[in-house]
Amino acid sequence: MLEVNIPTINKQKIQDEIIVKIASFSQKNKTNNRYNNYWDSINKQIDYLQELIEVGKQRAKVRENLPQNFDKFPLILLKPFMSKSLKILRFLFKDQREVNNNILQALEESVKINKVLLAEIQTMNSNFEEDLQVLSSINSNLKNKNKSLEKTINQLQEKQLMIK
Repeated sequence: MLEVNIPTINKQKIQDEIIVKIASFSQKNKTNNRYNNYWDSINKQIDYLQELIEVGKQRAKVRENLPQNFDKFPLILLKPFMSKSLKILRFLFKDQREVNNNILQALEESVKINKVLLAEIQTMNSNFEEDLQVLSSINSNLKNKNKSLEKTINQLQEKQLMIK
């Protein structure tokens, strides 16, 4: 006997698949919003660190002249001595400036490396989310096929019982 396998269109099955797809999209959007907030806060912290590094670089520069606060009357009389003391202070803190500059450079490199690592983590995270969506759709398809196979097995068992 020749049997023709014509799949029947099941309205409930199509509705279930549509509901699953819509749920997966809404879940993906919620997940993306949560991760975007997380990455935004991390990026703000990195920007703040970069601002601190810039302030540190400005403060680490060699002072060529006295601050403007020293231009007032009582201190203006000591100006010749102040310039000599400024030269002495520049000489004394030369090593400290070098250490500070090296620390700032190391911190700057660390921030750059952290940015690269965060970008890699973001791409891995998005790939993971995509893979998770694919696996969940495969899982739902396998569940549907399992249900249809169980239904077919039950029908075959009923036919077998009728034949006996």
